[in-house]
Amino acid sequence: MEPDQATQLAQAKEQLLVLARDVNAMYQAERTRARELEAALTALQANYLATVRTLAFIVEAKDSSTREHLERTHDYARALARVVTGADPGAEVSYGFLLHDVGKVGIPESILCKPGPLTDAEYEVMKTHPLIGVQIVQPIEFLGGAVDIIRCHHERWDGRGYPDGLAEEQIPLGARIFSVCDTFDAMTSDRPYRRALPFDDAVAEIERNGGSQFDPTVVDAFVSMCATLKVQGAAAG
Repeated sequence: MEPDQATQLAQAKEQLLVLARDVNAMYQAERTRARELEAALTALQANYLATVRTLAFIVEAKDSSTREHLERTHDYARALARVVTGADPGAEVSYGFLLHDVGKVGIPESILCKPGPLTDAEYEVMKTHPLIGVQIVQPIEFLGGAVDIIRCHHERWDGRGYPDGLAEEQIPLGARIFSVCDTFDAMTSDRPYRRALPFDDAVAEIERNGGSQFDPTVVDAFVSMCATLKVQGAAAG
């Protein structure tokens, strides 16, 4: 090999080594940046969840009759969503489950905490809480699809719900799932004006209202889930 060629080859090798070092340094820097971004995203999501829970617990603190209702219905609805869809619900859906009643912060306490049935006029005021909830959370972009659950969790399969009178699959699936769990928890909880229903009676009432108040497919999944839980509970006992 001629001297000039040997020199050129040596220079090319050196340039390749420098390039390889530069590429490796860039790769390591990008990996470090990706880890930092992932950590920042995790922290941001944790802050989001803390914000959601704070909003939810403001409602719970105002309405003492629903203490622990939010956590229970959130857990029921997540479990039912897994049965209905075969997958864990995303964060937005879970936020909707937690924040479904956030609009009650705008309902007068004389109505919200009344120790007895509401009058027709009071009930009309109570029915505004889904729209108040939407107004509260609409500016919070990360909630996304949670807004649909907040707005629609009192819609009925037969179209006789509120606030929009949606029917059947016009109602978002998350809201259809949640309405079953919300009603079940209300029936199985003591209220100032009535005692809780037994578990089996509440399940039977949900089943009777499949196809009218509730999505019949969601009701079937709910009844199946409750039967499984009873079997598991009996086995554990």
